[in-house]
This record gives sequence, structure tokens and C-alpha cells, in this order.
Amino acid sequence: MGKEKKKSGLVSTLKTKLDRMLGRNTDESLNIDYRPQKEVPAARRAFRIDVDNMHVICRIPRVKCKITDISASGIGFASSKEFPVGTVIDAVLIWSGKPVLKNLKLKIARRTPKVVGCEFTDLERSQDKVISKIVLAAQKRLIQKKHSGKRPDTTEEEMAKEIEAQKKRGIAPASNKKFKI
Repeated sequence: MGKEKKKSGLVSTLKTKLDRMLGRNTDESLNIDYRPQKEVPAARRAFRIDVDNMHVICRIPRVKCKITDISASGIGFASSKEFPVGTVIDAVLIWSGKPVLKNLKLKIARRTPKVVGCEFTDLERSQDKVISKIVLAAQKRLIQKKHSGKRPDTTEEEMAKEIEAQKKRGIAPASNKKFKI
């Protein structure tokens, strides 16, 4: 009840200030309703990186699975075994054929026909640091791939298109100089 009073008090204060700023009379007041968003869990809480050289070995059921993506909050892996949603499994994380993290606890968050989505649970500080380093290394590798010249840089083309669009709208570009980014 206290929160509702605070929210309605905040909304009415904002409404009053807005009315004053716009020079409205109280008769012309703007009607504002505040409805809090329902608590819907997001499918992902962190940016995921696709990986190709990582595996996870689940202890029960004993199975080795290829990791498809990883983030700071969890992993996704391909598996033919059935993993019920909500189950916590013990696992070992393997990177380039070497065990990186042992005694890793994964909670099954979602299951699709191709991928099992897991969240890391009960992480120790050292495990969290290792995961952060893995994700950072994967992000660096992804950035290097983007800048390695395999994909042509389209920045100049995009700038030229934007200048043409501005000319059509009657907006003169600030400068015709080309900037090297």
C-alpha cells in the first residue's frame, strides 16, 4: 500500500510539473496512468558469444556435449539426452580439449529440440573469473574476425548514403570531408 501511494504521488507530482511547464490550466490536465510492467523473466540476461571449441561433460547423465554459445550468466549446448527444465547438473567445462572448470553447477533454464539453455548457479569467485575471461577472449576473437578484412568495411558507403539522404531532405551536411574511422 505504501508503494502505491508513492507511485501515485510521483505520477501526480510529475503531472503537475508537466502541466506547469506546458502552461496548462487544471481543466486541461493531461491524464497519466502508471502501470508497472509484469515481471516476465528475460530469456537472456547477458550477451552470448558463439563458440566452436568448447564442450561440457555432464556427470549425471554422463554425456559430453558441444557448447554452442556462452555468456557470463550461462551456456547453451547441443544434446541428444533429455534434460528436464529446472534440474541442476554437475559438469566440467572443456576448452580446446582441456578441462577449464570442474564442479560447475548448471541449472537447466530452457530446452529446444536442438539446444539446452543453462544458467550458472552457485559460482565460486574463481569460477566466475574464469568464465569472464573465456567470454572476454571469445569477444576479442569475434572482434578480430570482424576487423580482419574478411568482411569489407562499409562505413564510407553508409556515410555517403546518409549525406545523400540529408541532401534530399534539404539538410546541408556539416562537412564534405571524409573521415577515416
